Amino acid sequence: MTSRFQTILLLIAFLLQAIDASAGKLVAYSGSPLIVKTAKDNPTEVKFQNNEIASIVLGMPAQSISLQNTTDSLFIQPLETGLAGDIFIVMKDGRSRILSIIPTTPEDRDRLLEVVDNDEQISSRVKNINESGLTPAGLIKAMVLGTDIGGVTINKSGQVILDGPVRLVATTIYDAVYMKGFIVELSNPDLVDLKNISAKNLLASGIYQGKAYFVFYQ
Repeated sequence: MTSRFQTILLLIAFLLQAIDASAGKLVAYSGSPLIVKTAKDNPTEVKFQNNEIASIVLGMPAQSISLQNTTDSLFIQPLETGLAGDIFIVMKDGRSRILSIIPTTPEDRDRLLEVVDNDEQISSRVKNINESGLTPAGLIKAMVLGTDIGGVTINKSGQVILDGPVRLVATTIYDAVYMKGFIVELSNPDLVDLKNISAKNLLASGIYQGKAYFVFYQ
């Protein structure tokens, strides 16, 4: 590995260190209540992959907790010390998810949980990805080096990543269940300034040897 290449990977790692620390935990919902560690006055996000929230039912006094939600995410913030109880989430597909919140310290709380359905194939991939400790920086490194990661599928693509002043089309996709990595061939790298690129759910990006690398949350 060249010194220049090592430097680029180190820069990617340092730039993404803060993101990686809060990149979240991927869990497969098995039907049993999902344990969520929370702390008073500190938010926790629970994101449901490939599903939408229809309604929320609290199993605790409403004044003891702050809840906000988007289409597929629930933001939980206890307002009392030691709060524990169940939250019932009814999804658009009619199925329910039960979250059992338990108290912990702000440092040890779950900052982000990504919840996927517990089918056999997804569960196997989730297990492999969790065991690998994959982070956004790690996914970019794998794309740069062309290495395989257990649980990550690699496919050819023609998907448009960004359609603005500079049109970026992915040639390869690394699917890591809760995040996706895209490789883009650049005909003129000098026209692409990553500092001026912003997109929803964009976690990380980098350029190396005429290719751009992007990582998005799914």
